[in-house]
Amino acid sequence: MAVIGASRDPAKVGGSVLANLRSAGFAGRIVPVNERSDIVQGLAAAPSILAVTGTVDLAVVAVPAPAVLPALKDCAAKGVGGAVVISAGFREIGGEGRVREAELRTWLTGQSMRVLGPNCLGWIRPRAQLNVTFAPGMPVAGGIGFISHSGALAVAILDWSRDRRMGFSFFASLGNQADVTETDMLDAAASDSETRVILAYVEGVADGRRFFQALGRAAAVKPVVVLKAGRSPEGARAVSSHTGALAGSDEAFAAAVKQAGAVRTRTIEELFDLARALDSQPLPRGRRLLVVTNGGGLGIVATDAARDSGLAVTPVADAVAERLRAVVPATANVTNPIDLAGDADAARYSRALQVLAGADVADAAVVLLTAQAATDSANVARAIAGATRGWTIPVAAAFVGGARVAPGVHALEDAGIPCYAFPERAVAALAGMALLAERRKAIPRASPPVSPPPSASPISAALRQRPARQLGLLDLQPLLEAYGVQIARAYAAATPESAVAVATRVGFPLAMKVVSPDITHKSDVGGVRLGLASTVDVARAMTAMLERARRERPSARVDGVLLQPMAPTGKELLVGIVRDAQFGPMVVVGFGGIYVEVLADTAARLAPVTPAEALEMLGELRMSKLLDGVRGEPPVDRAAVARTISALSRLAVDVDDMVEIEINPLVATPDGAIAVDARGRLEPLSSERRGAAA
Repeated sequence: MAVIGASRDPAKVGGSVLANLRSAGFAGRIVPVNERSDIVQGLAAAPSILAVTGTVDLAVVAVPAPAVLPALKDCAAKGVGGAVVISAGFREIGGEGRVREAELRTWLTGQSMRVLGPNCLGWIRPRAQLNVTFAPGMPVAGGIGFISHSGALAVAILDWSRDRRMGFSFFASLGNQADVTETDMLDAAASDSETRVILAYVEGVADGRRFFQALGRAAAVKPVVVLKAGRSPEGARAVSSHTGALAGSDEAFAAAVKQAGAVRTRTIEELFDLARALDSQPLPRGRRLLVVTNGGGLGIVATDAARDSGLAVTPVADAVAERLRAVVPATANVTNPIDLAGDADAARYSRALQVLAGADVADAAVVLLTAQAATDSANVARAIAGATRGWTIPVAAAFVGGARVAPGVHALEDAGIPCYAFPERAVAALAGMALLAERRKAIPRASPPVSPPPSASPISAALRQRPARQLGLLDLQPLLEAYGVQIARAYAAATPESAVAVATRVGFPLAMKVVSPDITHKSDVGGVRLGLASTVDVARAMTAMLERARRERPSARVDGVLLQPMAPTGKELLVGIVRDAQFGPMVVVGFGGIYVEVLADTAARLAPVTPAEALEMLGELRMSKLLDGVRGEPPVDRAAVARTISALSRLAVDVDDMVEIEINPLVATPDGAIAVDARGRLEPLSSERRGAAA
C-alpha cells in the first residue's frame, strides 16, 4: 500500500490517510511516498512510486490537483492495479478544474488500472482492517456495503453508525467518478461474499441504462436500498405533452429502482433503519404484522403506522388467543396488538412469544416496550431474543424512553434484533422489507428481444422524411396500427365541403377535432365536437371551430379538422412515452382525458415492458378499482389495455428518435381498448441520448 502525498502531519489529508491506515491495523506493507522526507510517521518513505521496491497493490493519491495525473502515470508505469484519488480541484471547482478532469478521463480510457475518485473521501474495508480515508474513526465489520456520492455524508454516517452498532463490509465514497462509478460498485457489491445488504446514496447516475442493469443484477442476489437526492433539471423542463409534464428524470429513476427489484427511501434515517433490519433479519413472506406491547398506546400507534404503510394487523386465531390467556393476566389483550399490560416482566414477554412461536399468525413481528416503574429493560430484551430465536419471520423492536431502556436497546442490538426509538420507525422498516420482498419476487425474467413488425420500418422511415417534427393522429395511426394498437381511424378535411364528403363516406355519429401542431389542448379553444349526427352538423361545426381557433390563437397554424367515428363509452386513459436523457424511453400510464394533469394518477416503467408488467402498472394507479367497474358497471378489458401499453413501449425502443408519443385518450371498454387521439415528436438523437436509448 502506497500513500502518495503522505505527510508527517496527521492533520493534513495525506497525513490523515496514512495515520488511518496504520491505526486500522492493516497487516500489509505500507509505504509513504514523500519526496522531501525519508521517514514519515515512523515509516520509511520513498521519493516516488517508481522508487518503491516490490509490488504495489493500491496507491492512495493525496497531492495537489495538478500533480494527480503525473502521479497516476507513474502508478501505471509501476504496474499498480488500483488507485484512490482523494485530491480535490477538478470539475467541482469549474474552469481549469473541469479541463483537468477531462484530461484525466481521456488518459484513463484504455488503462488497466482502476481509479476511485478524484475528490472522494476514500475507501474502507473493515474486515481487512483497511481504511484509506481521511475520516476519523473506523466502523465495525458487518454485512452492509455502502456506496456514497457524498463524502461529507459518508463522514457523518461513519460517526453516527458507531453508536448504533452498525457493521459495514465496505464503505466507498465515489467522488467525481472519473473511472469507477456507482454501476461498477453495484456489480462489485453483488459478488462480494462479505456484503449482505447494499446501500447507495446517489445524486445522479453516470449511465442510466447501465445503472439499471447493474441494479437488477445486484437486487437479484441481495437486498438493495437506494436514496437519491435532488431532482434533475430535466424533470422540471417545459414540454408539450401531458406525459412530459407528468414524468421527469426523478420518475425515471424511481421506475428503474422498482423494475430492478430494489427499494428507494425518502430520508437518510429510513435508509439506515431499513438497512439495520435487512442486515440481521429474514425477508417477510407477506404483509401480516404481529404487534406485542406492554402499553396500549404504543400498540395503537404501531397499528396505525402499519395500516398507513400497507401492513395488516389482524386478530390472531381463537385457539392462539386461548393459549395466550393461559400465560398472561386477565387485564391483558390477546387479539392483535397483543397488550401484555404495563407490569409485564421478562417472563411474561417470554411466555407470550413462545406461545406465538408455533402459530402461523404473522409474516413479521414488532415488539414494543415502554419503561414502567419495575421494568428491567435488559432482561426483557434477553427474553425477547431468546423466545424469538429460530423464528423464520423478521422481528424488530421499539424500546421507547431514554436511559432506562438503553440497556435493553443494547442487548437487543447485540442479539441481532434491530431496535428503534419509536414504533413508527420499526414498522416502517418492516414495511420496507415487505416491499423489497415483493419486488424481488416480481423481478421480470429477461425476455428475448422482439423484432419490429415488418411494416413498421418503412412507415417510421417515411415519417422521418417529413419536414414537421410534431406528429398528430393522422401521421401516427399507420405506425400505431403496425404495432397492433387499435385506432378510432381519423380522416382529414381542409374545408367544410371535404368534411361533408368524409362524413357521408364514414357515417354517423362523428367526432371532430381541430388539426394544429401549435394547439396542444384542443378543448381550450373549442377544438373538439362530439356526436355530430348529420352533414349539416358537420359543416356548421367545422366553420365555427376554425373561426374560433384562428380568433383565439391567431399565431397558430390551423390545417383543418379530423373526423372520426364516435368511440365507445369507457374509461379514458393516457399511455405515453418520454425519452429520459439518462434512462432512455419511459412508458407512463394514467387516467387520461382533459383532467390528466389534475389527477396526476400515473405509473411508470422503463421501456420496453411486457403485458404482464403493464398489468402491474394498471394495478398501481390510485383509481385502479374504477377499471373493475363501480355501481354495476362492467369491468374493462385490462389485458387489452396492457397489450397497448406494451406495444407502445416496444415502438419507443424501436423508433429511437421518437422522443415523445402519447395516446390520450385510450378508451378502455369491456371489449378492448381503442386509441382516440395521439400525438408525438421526432427529434434526431445526439450521441449521448442515443447511448441512453440503447
